Amino acid sequence: MKRPKLSKVPLHTVMTPATINITMSPGQWDKLLQAAYDAGHNLIEVDDNEIPVRAYRKKLDVKEVT
Repeated sequence: MKRPKLSKVPLHTVMTPATINITMSPGQWDKLLQAAYDAGHNLIEVDDNEIPVRAYRKKLDVKEVT
């Protein structure tokens, strides 16, 4: 499975409580990561020392509920 172009977000914006964060290795991609990304969850890329280096989150269309 080929990794698509991901929408990068500032790392500090995903390091908050009450969010769903999934860690991944650089270049890693599979169906679970695709499903999490499509659902708007945070993907955090970690280096070989398990230090967070990048974060990604899909930009979702938000519609107001009236």
